[in-house]
Amino acid sequence: MKRTLFLSAALAAVVGCSSEQTFVSSPADTQAEETGVPGGGPFSSFSMMSYEVTIENLTPDGSQVFSPPVLATHSSAASVFSMGHPSSDALAALAEDGVTQDLVDMLDDSGAVREVIAADGPIPPGGSASWVIRGSLAQRELSAAFMLVNTNDAFSGLEGITLPLEGEAVYMAMAYDAGSEVNDELAAHIPGPCCGNPFMGEDEDGVVAMHPGILGVGDLDPEVYGWEGAVARITVRRIPATYDVTVENLTPETVAGGSQVFSPPVLATHNTKVRMWQAGHLASEELAALAEDGMTAPLLGVLDGSSNVTDTEVAGGPIPPGAMASYTITAGHADRLSMAFMLVNTNDAFSGLDTAILPVLGSRTYMVGTYDAGSEENTELAEHIPGPCCGSPGAGNPTDDVIDSHPGILGIGDLDPKDYGWMDPSARITVTRVY
Repeated sequence: MKRTLFLSAALAAVVGCSSEQTFVSSPADTQAEETGVPGGGPFSSFSMMSYEVTIENLTPDGSQVFSPPVLATHSSAASVFSMGHPSSDALAALAEDGVTQDLVDMLDDSGAVREVIAADGPIPPGGSASWVIRGSLAQRELSAAFMLVNTNDAFSGLEGITLPLEGEAVYMAMAYDAGSEVNDELAAHIPGPCCGNPFMGEDEDGVVAMHPGILGVGDLDPEVYGWEGAVARITVRRIPATYDVTVENLTPETVAGGSQVFSPPVLATHNTKVRMWQAGHLASEELAALAEDGMTAPLLGVLDGSSNVTDTEVAGGPIPPGAMASYTITAGHADRLSMAFMLVNTNDAFSGLDTAILPVLGSRTYMVGTYDAGSEENTELAEHIPGPCCGSPGAGNPTDDVIDSHPGILGIGDLDPKDYGWMDPSARITVTRVY
C-alpha cells in the first residue's frame, strides 16, 4: 500500500504547517543518561553560545607587543574598565606589568561572569591569536584587556560589547591609559623587551583615558615604539551550536556480516515541528525506504527541504557489530535531534532517536531499542532481505502497520536467530556538545 502520511500530515509537520505536534523526549523503551548537564531539561540553543575571538596586533613591527590577553563573557553587572573612572587594582596590575592573575581572580569571583580565559602567550606586532569562549543569553557581553608592554601603563581591549547572535562583529580597539602609573617613558619603569624592568614606576592617581601614545619624553623613541590610530582589530564570530554524535552497534559479533550491520545513519537537528518517525504511527514512504533497504536519499531530501531543519548529516558507511562511528552536526536554532538507521539483515527493522533533546552542555547518552517500520512483512526470507546475509534489496511483501517494537529474529524463515538475532538495546548513542 502506498504511504502518503509523511507527505500529508507528517510533511505538514516538517514544513511547519501543523502546530499540533506533541513532543516526546525519547521512545518508551529508550533510556537516556546525562553527564555534565547542569539542571538538564529542554533549552533554547541560544541559552549557551560559543564564540571565536581573534585579536590582531596592528602596531608597527617592533613597536608594541601585546601581553597575554584576559577575556570574559558576562552580564552588564560586571566590568573590566570604564572610561573616566579609576582602574581597579587588578586592571592596573595588567596595564603596568602584564599580570593577568589578579584580573582573572576578580572576574572569577563575580557572579555575573560566564567564562574567563587567560591567554598563555603574547601577541607580537603583526601577529594574531584566537580563542573560543562561551556566553549565554543572560551573560551576553564580552570584555577583554591586554597591555602594550613597551609602555608604562597602556592597555587595549573591549569593554562590555554585546555578543552577536549570528555572524561576526569587528572592532578596532584603541589604546588606553590606565591612569595608574606616570607616563615617564623611562626604561627603568617599563617591563617590555625594550627595557625589562617590571614592577617599577611612579604611581599615578588618575582615571582611564585615551592614551596619548609615545611622546619621546623619556627613553623611548616614538619612531620605534609609537603607533597611530587603532592598535588592535578584534573579531568576534558566533560559532553555531555543534554536536558530536557517536553511534555504537551493540548487536553481537556472530557470523561474517552479522548479526546486524547498521546502514549509514541519517541525522537531523530541528525544532519541535519536525518528526522523522514516531512509534505508534505509520512510517512515511521515506522512512520505509530506509528501514527496508537502507536508502537514505528520500528521507534526506524531505529533511533538507524543511525550513524547520537546521542541519542534516548522512554517514559515509555502515556500522558493523561491535563498531562505532561519530558524526558532527550543527544545531543553530534547533533544540532536537532525530536519527534513523536500518538493521540490514532484517525485513524492515530500524533504530535511532525520535526528537531527542540536545544537551546544553556535556553529553547525553541513549540506549536505544529496535523498531519494526510496519511497512514490510517479517518473512525472514533471504529473497526479501538486503543485508550481507541475503543480498536481496527492493523486495518483500508490503504491509500497512504502525511503527512498533521489533520482535527480533524468530527463525520463521531463512535466518538463524543464533547468527542474526540480538537483544535490545541494539545501539548506544552519545550526543556531546562541542561548541
